[in-house]
Amino acid sequence: MTCTSPGRLLALSSTLALGLASQTASAAPIAESRIVREPPAAVLRGAPPEPGTPGQRLSAERQRTSGSQPEVFYDLKVRYVDGKIYNPETGQNDAVRLRAYAGEAADPQTPTPYVAPKVELWPGETFRLTLHNELPTDDSSCPHGEHDHNVPHCFNNTNIHTHGLWVSPSGNSDNVHLKIPPQTTFQYEFNVPADHPAGTFWYHSHLHGTTALQVSSGMAGPLIIRGDRLPQAKDDGSLHPGDLDTLLVAPNGRPFRERTLLFQQIAYACRDQDGAIKREADGKWLCAAGDVGGIERYDQFGIVPRGDGTLATLWSTSGRRTAINGLVEPYVVDAKAGSVERWRLIHAGVRDSIRLSFRKLDPAQASAAPGKSRLARQRFIEKACTGAPLAQFAVAGDGLTRSAVSQRDSTVLQPGYREDLLMIFPEAGTYCIVDETLRPEQSVNHESYPRELLGYVEVKGSAAGQNPETLLRQALETAARARMPQGKVRNQVLADLADGLKLGAFTPHEPVADTEITGNRTLGFQIVLAPGQAPSFEVGKIDFSSGEPEPFESAPYNQEAVQRQLTLGAVEEWKLTSFSFGHPFHIHVNPFQILSVKDAEGNEVSGAPDPDASGIPSQYANMRGTWRDTLFVQDDHLITIRSRYRRYTGDFVLHCHILDHEDQGMMQNVRISQMGSGEDGGSGHQH
Repeated sequence: MTCTSPGRLLALSSTLALGLASQTASAAPIAESRIVREPPAAVLRGAPPEPGTPGQRLSAERQRTSGSQPEVFYDLKVRYVDGKIYNPETGQNDAVRLRAYAGEAADPQTPTPYVAPKVELWPGETFRLTLHNELPTDDSSCPHGEHDHNVPHCFNNTNIHTHGLWVSPSGNSDNVHLKIPPQTTFQYEFNVPADHPAGTFWYHSHLHGTTALQVSSGMAGPLIIRGDRLPQAKDDGSLHPGDLDTLLVAPNGRPFRERTLLFQQIAYACRDQDGAIKREADGKWLCAAGDVGGIERYDQFGIVPRGDGTLATLWSTSGRRTAINGLVEPYVVDAKAGSVERWRLIHAGVRDSIRLSFRKLDPAQASAAPGKSRLARQRFIEKACTGAPLAQFAVAGDGLTRSAVSQRDSTVLQPGYREDLLMIFPEAGTYCIVDETLRPEQSVNHESYPRELLGYVEVKGSAAGQNPETLLRQALETAARARMPQGKVRNQVLADLADGLKLGAFTPHEPVADTEITGNRTLGFQIVLAPGQAPSFEVGKIDFSSGEPEPFESAPYNQEAVQRQLTLGAVEEWKLTSFSFGHPFHIHVNPFQILSVKDAEGNEVSGAPDPDASGIPSQYANMRGTWRDTLFVQDDHLITIRSRYRRYTGDFVLHCHILDHEDQGMMQNVRISQMGSGEDGGSGHQH
């Protein structure tokens, strides 16, 4: 087989298999089938004028209507979808049949059926989402009679979660306790408050016992809240924050070029006549000609023993690769050197940590090929992706604007994370998108892995010699002078930008002061391993009485009880740790502020980055003071966060965002009520 040049690919007929795009043609255009497209924009509609008639199609660029609550309608189907996924281990396409979301989209010809349509909403809108579960009735994965609800089951039941949205968890809103059986239609009503922050969010299935299987199949999509609110001066001289969108504008009045990238780990497998996963001699999963891959069992998740007695994850041994907007090892094209772009990154995967960097491809290696095996690709990166890592400018985490731009040369994405980066490619050429090495304890898989090639960026134009930070500062200052209200607001925004690229006029949440705290809580994750027994995935509290954190009241998920009773209006400080491996902590409804992260030696690691002896900085660098809804809890670290319980009452969950851990019990029920008990506990929760 002739190898493909990473700099250019031969343009092919759309009828050719993607795997044939491996012929050397260093000056040829890139094949359309290898180009990353934006997730297709969902076609949203307004309220129908009469019952039974279609609503008016709405533009994604519609403006927020002040003082009103417009209704937005959308129909989304859950069904099996046949498609193909490129497998670089073989250089061929694998046929797959996976559960996926399907809805009317502005680009119905998108080649990535396992990326759900991108929904764009405005604060103050009521989003009426009708979910049609068109999956077949499934008895095979549904236990009969009594069963353990922490054993994955009933894989064709579903629901939907708007990850990170500040909306009600009750009724037909963001209620993950709802179950929508096969052949059932249900309408959700998400009332997005008028003061909801603009930012990058996402939606995915979230029914306990099915979550990992469905999300890993591609049942996930971007959810963007737009905003046009400018900062406003208050009577006390401070500023009422505006939307960052109003600052990220080019001199021509248009928003910076946006790219929405959904990272997924689609863990499909093909099976033999006995139902066992087909494997190569080295353990990699095999799909032969005529096979159709799928995700139908939970033996496609979790960990397995190696021959040397250590553990490995099924994801790392499978040979499957992280996809970007449904494509494996694709090209991002049409970037312009020296221009500012907004990259909205969403980790919608289940089982892999990503440390993202961009490195210039050595032109002398333009005719080389990355190879098929992981080792060959690692050697290719070392030989060809030799440029220094580009500067990345982070402006938001989990959809919430930072108080200042965070400059780094890599971005760690754990499952559930979102990061908004402002990217400036300094010169034309091809750039490698690299998943850099993490130490085992920094990864959700708790295992070391080599650098991996995720894809490429093609950049045109010329901006050689121009410093990206200088270009960014100039772009933001130009936007501030043109867009911000004259007087105090404009002066403050410009002063903040000059003082370390601060974004205080656009941060949606005030820091939680010591004087606000009304209570304290603890939370610890652990996996209990007992000889001859299945692992127990547990959440509990932390006991500090011995001087060292110890598990306390740790247990698997009990769907009939409320483990956390909270009071509306309370402001609490939580301490988090993990007693076995690392786990991404995610809580629904209300975000939290990071106060402190201390490593096993008691060192604070959430401030300015300080690379350790291995050269890999803490993943918590520059996180102190930021707001998030998902945070990786590295084992033997002690994390302090604070949260306000505002506006919404009802029942929801907190859980580990390694979703097969959640399905197997690493989750708790949370209830916010007008008169909470003030202590964790309670019973009588019904689904």
